[in-house]
Amino acid sequence: MSITRLLSILCVFFSFANALVKEDNRMVAFLGNWQACPTAAQLDQYTHIMVSFAVSYTWSPSKNICSPTCEIATPPICNNAPNSNLINDLHAKGKKVVLSFGGAGMGGSWAGDVNDCWEYCFGRETQVVDRLVQIVNDLKMDGVDIDYEYFYENDQNGSGFTKGAQAINFLKQVTTGLRSKLPANALVTHAPMDADLVAGSDYLTMLQSVSSSIDFLMPQYYNGITRPARDGFFNAGVGTVATSAHYQNLVATLFNGQADRLVLGFCISDCAGTGSNTGAAAAKAVMDQVNTAYSCHGGAFFWVAAHDVNGQWSQTVNTALQVNRGCSARLPSPPTPVASPVQAPTPVAAPVKPPSPVAVPTPVAAPVKPPSPVAVPTPVATPVKPPSPVASPTSVACCPSGFTGLVPSSACTGFITCQNGVQIGGEVKCSTGLLFDGSKQVCNWTSQVTCVSNGCSQVPVAAPVKAPVPAPTPVVTPVKAPVPAPTPVATPVKAPVPAPTPVATPVKAPAPTPVATPVKAPVRRWRKWNA
Repeated sequence: MSITRLLSILCVFFSFANALVKEDNRMVAFLGNWQACPTAAQLDQYTHIMVSFAVSYTWSPSKNICSPTCEIATPPICNNAPNSNLINDLHAKGKKVVLSFGGAGMGGSWAGDVNDCWEYCFGRETQVVDRLVQIVNDLKMDGVDIDYEYFYENDQNGSGFTKGAQAINFLKQVTTGLRSKLPANALVTHAPMDADLVAGSDYLTMLQSVSSSIDFLMPQYYNGITRPARDGFFNAGVGTVATSAHYQNLVATLFNGQADRLVLGFCISDCAGTGSNTGAAAAKAVMDQVNTAYSCHGGAFFWVAAHDVNGQWSQTVNTALQVNRGCSARLPSPPTPVASPVQAPTPVAAPVKPPSPVAVPTPVAAPVKPPSPVAVPTPVATPVKPPSPVASPTSVACCPSGFTGLVPSSACTGFITCQNGVQIGGEVKCSTGLLFDGSKQVCNWTSQVTCVSNGCSQVPVAAPVKAPVPAPTPVVTPVKAPVPAPTPVATPVKAPVPAPTPVATPVKAPAPTPVATPVKAPVRRWRKWNA
């Protein structure tokens, strides 16, 4: 094969690999398009602006008037009016402008909400995708955010809803349809409520099936089951689930440890009814804590730009985000970037002696000859005689083969995180008065839990455990039979570590606690303009 031919194959491969845009430590502002246009001081602080919302209804005080055929109007940008100059100015400053589709006015799953406009869109997935792509192209935007807060499971919250399968199919087809029809560098995101992303929910299962089509996810960590503004990142208390446990599960199950694809959501001042309003200092403190758990993460978003007076809130929170901003490079996301092209007929004339796959496994900048952190139980390089601080043996007994999720520890007083049958981190204890409920995957009141423990006791884990990945290539050392040693995976910096396990540094947080019915949504997503 000629070098020219090989290079052309690699170019095609890498252009596909770059379909997802690599970014990190974002400051994402949701801009209510019926509200005042943001000032220059505000816009200087933002990396992304979500124009909210594109909808298929006309606003009405008692119940929004839904389009029976899901016709989506071209939305205003701000101040209830078009503003192409603002979009052009933002692009000139390197900002991303994204169209957010949905919001509370399309329908919510909380008690008392009467809007149901999403239902008129079910079954019209191609129409919806084509219309959103048209709006993005016409307004020269950078992608689409899906803000779905409606029912997605039959009889969810005792609602009597019967279109769960249609709702999930709609979300799935719109997500993949946008990815295939938008320009290659466009963004596709979701901004669901935290309660809709618990283990076992149909929404989370759907996202797992389309995660390769999503650039980043923005869980609303307010109004639901978490309260980071009151409890901090690592604890539960006012919230029934620790934000860190919820966040860690999403990083592991959706993004193979790539925390730079998860953006933590705050509400500045629309959420007093649920005690979720978050001032600048409190939000910065939460993001400082996130920094201690994840050296490279996706940043923060907030509702809503009109409440970020003179950009003071975002400026304060940015001081936490700027510490590691730029930690992720625009490198290919999919695993094994070189393996298949190089496997073609006769590798290029001179390289490497073994003419087949080039050192087959994972990242390109692999382990360096002296396997630096070889703290593994078996051979080589000054092994400690008693191999006590092991990172893996007990995990086999605790995590069922191939299982991803949480398993109860001894007496159900806490839980262990499993990824593909491998233990990630140590035991996380439930708060006092709670036991881990394996069926619901949360810490629940003791009266509600029938403890079914798998005999897992306290599991000692070496400090920097990051989902031990069997090293495909034996360490270059005089050892006859290469023993697969857990290769310490660097925290997801620059080159995203290919699957099957990379998980962000385990968070020493209290476990998730009982899933509360999502609280009635605040005024936050109500759109007050007539289309």
